[in-house]
Amino acid sequence: GPHMTETEIATHEWWERYKEVVNTDPEMKVRGHDRFDENFAVTMGDDQYLIKVDGGTVTDVVPNPDLNGDWSIGIEGSTEAWEEFVQENPPAHNNEIIASDYRTAVRGEEDHLKLTGSNKKFFQNLRPVQRSLDLMRVAHNTGGS
Repeated sequence: GPHMTETEIATHEWWERYKEVVNTDPEMKVRGHDRFDENFAVTMGDDQYLIKVDGGTVTDVVPNPDLNGDWSIGIEGSTEAWEEFVQENPPAHNNEIIASDYRTAVRGEEDHLKLTGSNKKFFQNLRPVQRSLDLMRVAHNTGGS
């Protein structure tokens, strides 16, 4: 019968779907998320993606930006940690960035996401950043071609 393949994380198509999900998300248009203007960098294993945000809208995703890439908030983790994070029902330790960062930073555990960059900027933009990350899960689990 027809075989369902799991979506590869972080392919070009995956990021295109992510952009569409974020940019049509009603929550990103309310709650002040439309003032969210911080680029953020996502590091998945050896690959880095610069997510450019303007007024709560993702305008571009730049794979492996050079050192001139301009961002103040970073989230990094192994590819495995990200794959867990975007599962429909992620394990408790990788379902939420603050909890994941706590486990990495405070408990020294492996394979969680961790925050890099400016904590101040992150916490100033906590809700829209969290929403942006949650929408990765939404994009990952609403397949379609």
